[in-house]
Parts: sequence; C-alpha cells; structure tokens
Amino acid sequence: MDYLLSGDFIEACDCYVVCPCWVDDEPDDGHCTGLFAWTLDAGSVVDGLDVAGLRVVAVTTHLGNRRTASSATVVFVDEAADDAQVALLGAAFSGGLGGPLADLAAVSGEVLARERARISLDPAQDAGSTGWTLTVHPVAADAPAYVRSTGGPRGFDGGPAMTLRHTALASELGIGDEPVESQLGGRLEITVGALAGGYVEVSGRSGMRGRFRYVQRDDSGRLEAPEQDDELVEPLGARPVPPAEEG
Repeated sequence: MDYLLSGDFIEACDCYVVCPCWVDDEPDDGHCTGLFAWTLDAGSVVDGLDVAGLRVVAVTTHLGNRRTASSATVVFVDEAADDAQVALLGAAFSGGLGGPLADLAAVSGEVLARERARISLDPAQDAGSTGWTLTVHPVAADAPAYVRSTGGPRGFDGGPAMTLRHTALASELGIGDEPVESQLGGRLEITVGALAGGYVEVSGRSGMRGRFRYVQRDDSGRLEAPEQDDELVEPLGARPVPPAEEG
C-alpha cells in the first residue's frame, strides 16, 4: 500500500505550555486530553487516490506517559471527503495501512470510532494574527460541536514564538528535523463521549504547530477499502453529553 501525505498540523491539549509529551514526560496532573488536526497539501494521495485539501482530526485521551499509557482515540475525517476517501484516510490515521502512521497509532492507542465530520480551520479574526480557530462538528446540524479550539504562537517578551527540534514525537508525527512552533491555547473545548475523559473546557493551555510528511511505499498489491465494524461508525453525537467542567 502506498501513501504520501504532507501538510500542516495543529496540536492542542489540556496540559500547560509546553505539553510534556513532546519531551517524553508525564502529562500534567497525570492525564491528558487533546487533539491533532492535519490539513493535507496538494499532492497528498492514498493508494493513488487524491486526498489534497482534506482534513483529519484525532482526539485522544491517555493516563501517564504517552508511550506506556492506556490511550484511546476517536478519528474524524473531513465531511468533504467521499466514501472512498473517508475509508482510506480513516484507516491510514488509525494505523491500519502500516508505515509511519502505524507508529503514530502505537502511541495513540485503540481507535474507538471513526466518523465523518464538518471540520474547519480558520485564522484568528485579528488583522495580521497568526492564530487559529479549529472546530469539529457532527454532520447533523443540530448536534453540539465535538471540538472548539483557538490558539496562537507562544513567545516571550514580545519576541518570536518558541520552537522545538528533535522532539520525542518527531518520528510519529512525521516532523523529521523540521522545527515545531509552540502555541498558547486560547480556549479548548472537547465533547467526545466515546472517550473516558473526553470532556474538557479549559483556557491558556498548550499547543504546537508545524509541518508533517508521511511516506509509505509497498509493492505487495492494492489494498481494498477496509471493512468497518458498526461500532466504529456510530454517530457519536447520539451519546449523552454531560456538562463540561472547568480545568
């Protein structure tokens, strides 16, 4: 199975700046709920299928160190994707197609659900701002959002944003030697009932922003669109939503 996926990612979680996972340390307060959002560049393909311009968001919870923790993840694929794109992107970012994304799946834990969702990523409203606003909504218009997250570069004394190289997650996130830019979250709201600890409402927490590139080449043959259990495609918005607590 071949894939070539590149573009920009944003990470945000309920740990404080800088999230300890990036230096292979324990999360703040012993647990972490956060997200990764990938936007795919032109030229991104899976099994020869063009997936450029689409987005994928993974929401993950874990206890203790990310590499040894009991983790669980829900994967959301852009509503703009057709059925074939949803199947292949969902399988790829769940680790099912092997290659470097399987390494990512190894630290993201069990994928409890994959779902098509309305994903938007916009610049902040302030003129000249390099901040961002990410939202993930169920396809059903009247259902509450899964994710609302804002953030921007984290600098010191008015200087440029802090950057990190050779982080503990550089391999799994397809970063290589590229720097990642530290972000300061404005507001992070997560409402994903499939995950234990999947309800978060905090401000002023950690994030990262950078480039990614995943390449997998396999001449063993064409991969058929993966079968999905009914459990993996259950609309998460149908689950009861408890009130969020301030972190």
